[in-house]
Amino acid sequence: MKAITLTLIILLSGCAAIDVSETDLARDLIGKCYEFREAGELLRTEGSDKERVMKFTWSYLFLSAESQDHHRESNGGDELVRVLEPGTQLKIRKVINYPYGSAGRCWIVKAELLNIDTKGEYVELPSCWVWDKPIWVYPQSPYELEHDSAKKLRIETPVLRASSCS
Repeated sequence: MKAITLTLIILLSGCAAIDVSETDLARDLIGKCYEFREAGELLRTEGSDKERVMKFTWSYLFLSAESQDHHRESNGGDELVRVLEPGTQLKIRKVINYPYGSAGRCWIVKAELLNIDTKGEYVELPSCWVWDKPIWVYPQSPYELEHDSAKKLRIETPVLRASSCS
């Protein structure tokens, strides 16, 4: 019976989202602040496949940049909530290792916008290679970190630069 239970846990964990915010994988990102180098966009995304599968919410807040075409497959489309001025800051709060079936796994990186009221909701950075083009987080797959300990999870985009939290 123990063997069956253990096997089931192992098999099911491959299909579950895992919050890795308090692990070594995310240590270099959690609590770090970044600021927009250019105008950004705060979007409300509705009906995405990811949200239906995870049953978190039917809509959520997502960051983009005005200079980048936002390509996210969704049933309801994106609603512009507000334009974010250059210098707008965010603090990384959550990193999730997210499964996407046979396509593999990707990152979901959530942040707090500083000095902007989002009614307690974190915003999501373009971080999952399955939906987001371009992504702002590298390496693009958790698999790459699991098989190369020299690599570190990092923000890598011309849209953001590291900043001190204020």
